[in-house]
Amino acid sequence: MKVAHLTPLLLAMAVATPAAGFEADFSFADVRPCAGGALRITSSPEFQLTQVPAGTVSLDFFLLDLTASFEHGGRKLDYAGEPTIPAGAFKYIGPCPPLDATHTYEWTIRALDGAEVELGSTTATGTFTGQR
Repeated sequence: MKVAHLTPLLLAMAVATPAAGFEADFSFADVRPCAGGALRITSSPEFQLTQVPAGTVSLDFFLLDLTASFEHGGRKLDYAGEPTIPAGAFKYIGPCPPLDATHTYEWTIRALDGAEVELGSTTATGTFTGQR
């Protein structure tokens, strides 16, 4: 009988709820364009973070080209409460749309606790135009 009463409580505790106000901002301004449409590994842009959920010990970054449905990868980083993740904190496949085409990219950033349970997530979107 006690197990039946505890089970819904345990399930509720395991479900992550969105973190109100968790936001991120970035710019591709300092990201070098790819050459001739060839994918290349590049350094991450700087990220400004606000209202990261309490208890966050790592952030998981992932970039998706929404225009081409291409996954650019990302990285999980340790997090100690800093409001800025500096440019170059990790490597990923940089944006590389065709010459003169503009693609829309979306970073998803998940805040994780010590057990890697998601405490919240946010997205940040930007555009990048293909260059020579």
